[in-house]
Amino acid sequence: MKPRLFPVRSLDAIYGEKLAFCPRPTPGFCHWLPQDPLTLEMLTGGMLTVSGSMPVVCAASVATPAGLQLLRDAGFPEPRTLLYKNNAEHERLCAILLDRGFRLALQHAPCPAEKNSEKYWIDPDVLRLLNNKGRLSDFVDPPYLPERRVMAPAQLCRSPFIRNLPVVIKVATCETTGGGRDIRICRTPKEVRQAWNDFRHCSQIVVEAFLSICRNLCLNYAIAEKGEITYLGSSEQIVDQRGIYYGNWLETTDPAPAAAIDAGKRIAKKGRDMGYHGCVGMDMAILKDGGIRIYDLNFRLNGSTPALLLASEIRRNFCYPMMRLAGIRCGKGFTAMIEAIYRAMHKRMFVPLVTCDPRYTGMPEAPARASGLILARNRAQAQEYCAQLQAMGLEVMSPGNSSSLQTY
Repeated sequence: MKPRLFPVRSLDAIYGEKLAFCPRPTPGFCHWLPQDPLTLEMLTGGMLTVSGSMPVVCAASVATPAGLQLLRDAGFPEPRTLLYKNNAEHERLCAILLDRGFRLALQHAPCPAEKNSEKYWIDPDVLRLLNNKGRLSDFVDPPYLPERRVMAPAQLCRSPFIRNLPVVIKVATCETTGGGRDIRICRTPKEVRQAWNDFRHCSQIVVEAFLSICRNLCLNYAIAEKGEITYLGSSEQIVDQRGIYYGNWLETTDPAPAAAIDAGKRIAKKGRDMGYHGCVGMDMAILKDGGIRIYDLNFRLNGSTPALLLASEIRRNFCYPMMRLAGIRCGKGFTAMIEAIYRAMHKRMFVPLVTCDPRYTGMPEAPARASGLILARNRAQAQEYCAQLQAMGLEVMSPGNSSSLQTY
């Protein structure tokens, strides 16, 4: 019997009525996101399983007939999608929605030249400010703030803050960021010089103390239209030595300490008081000595947000305590990937969340993409299932084997 998988809260319930979701990054204002075209298109489909009745303007490649049928067969309700293949089509769809009385909810802030705040669900300037890494200290309580300095790139090489390596250097910008592209973990003077070269044209950077992390968590919250703040849960992030994101571990027991959850709620309240409502993710380090540091804020859906919204229903239907959110690639083409995912579904080891057919993007030779949840009793079994998926022709994206998973 096919499961019925509904989120504990859908996006329409969080963001409010008469809003349409526009997750596409603004062209020309997303330099600090991964630049692979398929990765950027995947960003527009990761929320389809939790969108509810909220219309989503998404790339045609992530909402193909076969891809949507796969989601229906997995047990998800039909999303309301408006499909585009290029920038002109995207703009046309947004104009149609505005004419019909909708306002647009965004994942990524538009460029500063966009001043028409009336068409958005909040003031875009608020979204830009909330996500600027240089403003972290405005929102995080001092005990949970990493040691850090905000400076111009020209100050980097003579700053005493870099004498004790390693350090983490980040871009402080109102432009959207994600996936680790705007971060450099520097363990040697040569890597510091390379970071300076990469970021020298930025107006500001952040130099942050390197953290001895025991667990790397992402806490998720929802701020409803009327101001109610709900904690959605947390997951452990999978990242490589460069800080590139590859997914999450989701367990039955929430790994976040109560003090961390409370600190996150205070941050969400500050965002709410500035006029924001929607989803919020907070990257949090649990240190080896038990300390807590909140080192990044994302006032948008995060990679783990849909999985956390769906986790209780998936556990109820499949009875597995462990889930791994993972990206998938298939070099044999989209049709072969869909067929292999069906086989994995029938083995009850995998639940798909989004697919991407590169043929719709004019890249027929590129590997097909997907993202979903590997279901298991524990992490060891999840790793075994990764090998089984590999044998089916589905490469699970992991640190050391390829480029990053999508970033929200």
